[in-house]
Amino acid sequence: MIEGLNRNLSKNLLEEKFATFLYRCLNSVKKGSTKEVNNSFHVIGLLATIVGCEDKLSEIYRELLPVLSGALKSGSTTIKILDCLAIVAFFGATNPDETENAMHIIWEYLNPELGYDVNTKNNSAELLVAAVYAWLFLLSSMEGLRLSYTYWKGAISYFSNLLDHDNKLVCGAASEALALIFETGSLEKFWNEENGSSPSYSQMQQSLGAHLLKKVKCAYKDLRTENNADKIRNVVRYFESSHVLAESLVVKGKVLTLSSWHQIIQLQFLKRFLADGFKKHMEENEKLQNLFEFDPRKSKNLGPELYEATTDKIFVRFFMPEERDQYMLTKEQRKKERLRRSSIVDKAQTQLMTKHRLLSKELKRCHYDFESEQQSRSPD
Repeated sequence: MIEGLNRNLSKNLLEEKFATFLYRCLNSVKKGSTKEVNNSFHVIGLLATIVGCEDKLSEIYRELLPVLSGALKSGSTTIKILDCLAIVAFFGATNPDETENAMHIIWEYLNPELGYDVNTKNNSAELLVAAVYAWLFLLSSMEGLRLSYTYWKGAISYFSNLLDHDNKLVCGAASEALALIFETGSLEKFWNEENGSSPSYSQMQQSLGAHLLKKVKCAYKDLRTENNADKIRNVVRYFESSHVLAESLVVKGKVLTLSSWHQIIQLQFLKRFLADGFKKHMEENEKLQNLFEFDPRKSKNLGPELYEATTDKIFVRFFMPEERDQYMLTKEQRKKERLRRSSIVDKAQTQLMTKHRLLSKELKRCHYDFESEQQSRSPD
């Protein structure tokens, strides 16, 4: 079934047979073997990736969140469970609170002292890496201003400590986590101030950046001969220059350029989850094409436009479904309709704010490069 969904991305067929797919998989989760359970979670993740109907995606979220939370608390965690939780919340959450609820479930798994009865400290490095990237995948969809002020305190210290882990993949995940946190522009939500001090944001950014640069450099020095060292090297360059080293992807001869950590994290996660089906999805799945602002039918794709004239307007396109007749809906249905439409606007606003932030950073970097070049050309 997994291979079939990756080969045939018929959204209309999946939405027509949606209930059959979803509840057959849920039944397998409850009664199937370990292999059947893992396959069912993967199929549900694929459903969430392909289906476009907001109501159906919300149904997947509602049905799966308690099941996946219970699976993590039971001590029988697998990578498929973590992947499914991240995918379902990424595409199925109707508002930032629902996304953070899923993030908090993963965070409790990463931090067993927060309340899990099972001991997760001895989990394999492979599971730890999967949990970190599942959490980052959801964080990449959030605007920093909408993040909770209480959930993520201490996250910077947590990932900084992971840089000392003896597994190179864990170190790579931790370094990218710190880079993405810095990119949110909301460091105060991830840092515990000492002695009740309240430095300005620029002071916090400067001191934390310098401290983490030292730690990431040490991790890179220890791993520079490993294949995974490229990730940490890119993070080192980011903390040195505040500029993300762009990554490129070619699909059907068209180039997609990724110039932010949130895009890079999203691409890495989806490539791993979809595996051999990733190329097919990028060619045909409009949800992924919209996510990365990529259209394989265009002659040129460069991702978000950074080099726009300062007088140009920055905008995002989004589709707002036709509003249903309020008199034909129950009170609960009207509430869901408001949440659904609010979620669409929230996501568009998040994309717009991210574009503004990236453009501002790029313009500052270009200005700095220009001044440096002028100084180098000036006579002594």
